[in-house]
Amino acid sequence: MSNAKRLNQLDFTVPGIKPIGLELIKLVNAPEPDLIEIARTAELDPAIFGTIIACANSVMYGGIKEIGDLRMAVTRLGLREVRRIIFHVVLESAFRADHAEINLLLRDLWTQSLSTALIMQRLIPDCPQIRDLPVDMVAAIYPLGLLHLIGVPVLIANYAPAFSSFARDDLKRTPSEILAQEHARFDGFDHLQLGAELVRRWGFPDQFAEVLTIHHLPRPALSGQDRLLHSLLRHARYLGEAMGYAAMPNTPEDYWLEGNILDVSLVDTAGVGRDVWGEMDQTLALTGERSARR
Repeated sequence: MSNAKRLNQLDFTVPGIKPIGLELIKLVNAPEPDLIEIARTAELDPAIFGTIIACANSVMYGGIKEIGDLRMAVTRLGLREVRRIIFHVVLESAFRADHAEINLLLRDLWTQSLSTALIMQRLIPDCPQIRDLPVDMVAAIYPLGLLHLIGVPVLIANYAPAFSSFARDDLKRTPSEILAQEHARFDGFDHLQLGAELVRRWGFPDQFAEVLTIHHLPRPALSGQDRLLHSLLRHARYLGEAMGYAAMPNTPEDYWLEGNILDVSLVDTAGVGRDVWGEMDQTLALTGERSARR
């Protein structure tokens, strides 16, 4: 049976993500996003509605007068910030489970995903190669970080009993060993393949999925621009682990630096750390959470 047919037999409905959330992801991924349509749809989800309003009235974005109208709020915030809020609120709900131990793992994976996204975004001004990428590729950087582990909830949705034993027995291994165990336990699939397939179905570009599929490889066969995104994701993982945001910390030293083609000579690592710790607290507070910095 072909890999495509095998993938079609799986369930890509991620528990916790509502149809409204999926519709909003498609709207913000449209070639020309319509802020009015985004606002009209966001009004149907109380969590997204409340988060956008709260952010629009925050100290950073608040104007002279507090607003309660969602269309005024999205106009005040702008598309970039609205996209960030929607991705955060919608994707955060995917990293929850009823099983207590699995839920703890998913919450750690969400913290790692969020820190990776924030580090990638923070590195943009310090990395000339990234600043020079096309606008659409720069816009993909934040969601790329948020989504790089989205295949784990897909594995859980399709292989719940097997995943429980996998989480108990295999997550103390190295990243390469974990992937090998995933293939052995989950019909030849791993969280990278399933995450890439999911984001394709959600309307993200193929290059986005390709980076997700092979971001564990240090020297993949990618084009120059895609390879830069790949290196940015890996460097963000490296910095995130150094900051204590590693859900599975058994990574060999410099594993994420291997094959990196980014010029990071201008990166102020200490400054990135301070900024990201502050951003983590601010972003997690949007949904009533707190940073679990280790």
